[in-house]
Amino acid sequence: MTAAKAIVLVVVGSTCLVLCGCGLLSGGRTCDQGCSNPLQATAKILSNRLDRLNPDDVQVLADLVIQAAGAQIPAVTNEQAAAVISFLRANNITTIEQLQELIDEAEQNPSVLVIPDDVLAVLQAIAANQDLYVQAAQQQEI
Repeated sequence: MTAAKAIVLVVVGSTCLVLCGCGLLSGGRTCDQGCSNPLQATAKILSNRLDRLNPDDVQVLADLVIQAAGAQIPAVTNEQAAAVISFLRANNITTIEQLQELIDEAEQNPSVLVIPDDVLAVLQAIAANQDLYVQAAQQQEI
């Protein structure tokens, strides 16, 4: 990881903490399936390590997308987050690009690849907002 990317991750993590509150680090909903925080979850996205996500990372990412981008999805439950992780692992998804290709394939060929609606909504929100974390860091520099 380059020094610039590490700096972006620190700024993004700080920004996310301000946006989401420190409660994300104290446990509860995002610390019962592997634990996560905005810095950890965004680092995995930015480094193309979707295979390293845990269900709590998915919940943190969805929370960030809901709060910062205004995505119209409800808070992700533990069950949904676990289903997202199962889907990513079953399909060997490691990058946002691979995820988007699979979403596109499911939309074009629904008889070949079926993604449950609740899982699809979360995947689409995460894939569609991949630049959110870098944009948040850039806005903090202004």
